Amino acid sequence: MRRNRIVVAMALVVIMAFFLGCSDDKNPVQTQQYGTISGTVKLVGAWPATGNVQVSVWANWPPTTAPAGASAIFTSGQNVQTYKIEGLNKGAYPVVTVGWRDPANPANAKVLGIYWANSDSVGVADGRGITLSGVQALPVNVADANMTWTNINIKANLDFAK
Repeated sequence: MRRNRIVVAMALVVIMAFFLGCSDDKNPVQTQQYGTISGTVKLVGAWPATGNVQVSVWANWPPTTAPAGASAIFTSGQNVQTYKIEGLNKGAYPVVTVGWRDPANPANAKVLGIYWANSDSVGVADGRGITLSGVQALPVNVADANMTWTNINIKANLDFAK
């Protein structure tokens, strides 16, 4: 009988150690390290004969460095496309753009549209860049409170690539 009590006591000690070892204090929840931005792009106008169209996220505007992230290159001829940009560091991104780069003149990239308050209309005045009157780009703030941004929808005009 005494032996059974010792076995039961040892079993209780092992069970308690298991539950105490699994407490939240010793196993903190891991926070997400990198952000994601995704959405849909509606493309209007004629596709350029050459060059790549894609979405880019900028850490500064006007850009003085490479974008903080970019989507896969869009498939020519498809006028509604989804995109996803992963691996973004925490921080404020003042503008999300749809752009085109001419392979013959890569330095002369053009903005075809931006993420802004009225996603049903094109957020640029012409192929040279963002208009300063009437269009305010919406910033995206990748932070602990919101690391994943969805429905960042943009309308872009392919005719600006000409």
